[in-house]
Amino acid sequence: MFIHLGAYSSYGKGEWIMNVDKISKKKYQEEIASKFNPKNFNAKEIVSYAKKAGMKYIVITAKHHEGLALWDTKVESFKDYTGTKTFSLQQYTPFGASGRDILMELKNACKKAGIHFGLYYSILDWNHSSQTISGDFTKMRSMEARKAYIQDMKAQLKELMTTYDPEIMWFDGDWTLRKSNPTLEKWWTKADGKDLYRYLKSIKSSVIVNERVCRNFGIGDFECPEQTVPAADLTRPWETCQTMNNSWGYTKANEKWYRSSKSVVRELVDVVSKNGNYLLNIGPKGDGSMTPKSKTVLNGVAKWMKKNSESIYGAVKSPFKKTPSWGKYTRKGKMVYVHVNKWPKNGKLAVKRYKKYKVKKVTCISNGRKYKSSTKGKTVTLKVGKKAVNTVDTVFAIQYQ
Repeated sequence: MFIHLGAYSSYGKGEWIMNVDKISKKKYQEEIASKFNPKNFNAKEIVSYAKKAGMKYIVITAKHHEGLALWDTKVESFKDYTGTKTFSLQQYTPFGASGRDILMELKNACKKAGIHFGLYYSILDWNHSSQTISGDFTKMRSMEARKAYIQDMKAQLKELMTTYDPEIMWFDGDWTLRKSNPTLEKWWTKADGKDLYRYLKSIKSSVIVNERVCRNFGIGDFECPEQTVPAADLTRPWETCQTMNNSWGYTKANEKWYRSSKSVVRELVDVVSKNGNYLLNIGPKGDGSMTPKSKTVLNGVAKWMKKNSESIYGAVKSPFKKTPSWGKYTRKGKMVYVHVNKWPKNGKLAVKRYKKYKVKKVTCISNGRKYKSSTKGKTVTLKVGKKAVNTVDTVFAIQYQ
């Protein structure tokens, strides 16, 4: 589960609104960030929904491009536009009076539920004094400001690493990158990315870091295509991050449109059939509460996962090069899982035979029943009947020997 939560959530127009509407630092801080109060953030509830939906890890935005820290940072340069007040959830917003730490609340709830905990951090910062918005990204005030900002960014990351002990550090906002020789516009380099990666590993060697520490240079532990599923497995571990309604941060106008749980489940299966991980986003409202429709989607995923999760957990990509017209394959050892999305009208499903192994048994894990099959050459025909068992995704497990 991905969680996008920040001052933008209370404004209800998405996490890029400061950039899109060209809102000044002063106006954004005084009129939007200063009113942010996620008093109804319920870590236990969020983790409960994630757990039931079968999610194994959660990543939350500790600091998005807007620059508001969701923890009580002590790094001096992360101030408001006046330079007098720390730009953090605890020091700048009415939520600070509660004395709560939502990152720690979420971490503790994850630990109790056996879910891995991760933090998102944006490299660029629209509200930091070192930078001004330039196009979609930022421009550094000077090369000295660049150097100081990178040091202060590392100091913030050390706070996060030592306070919350995340298992995943998920970076973004590295678009000002270039291979070498930084400029004020292209101020983040391959060397900076490598240095930051090594720095994080020096604090905690087991932390998993995504490629956006500086993308396109093979740095980091996994690739992360966004809102897309590659046509085939990538050359190294990968994860796709996806939205439920084409929004990351809470966007009121998009609340009327959500994907179905069927769409999410089928995309999850597609990802697993190509050896990927799936990071599905929720965008809580400004008061910190989950949206009703995000709960509906997660409940639908949970219902499917309750019976079919064995075809997902520990499964690897399809053993076959060609994707069938009726669905997908996943595999664990000599067990091939057949995911049927398009049901055969004649009640017979022709699937590819796994190597030259013999079929030991066929079980539909969606209903627990055994099914008959016949083998001829490279084809195994399953006698599945004329009615789909599960219209979302019916899973047959073929045990070979």
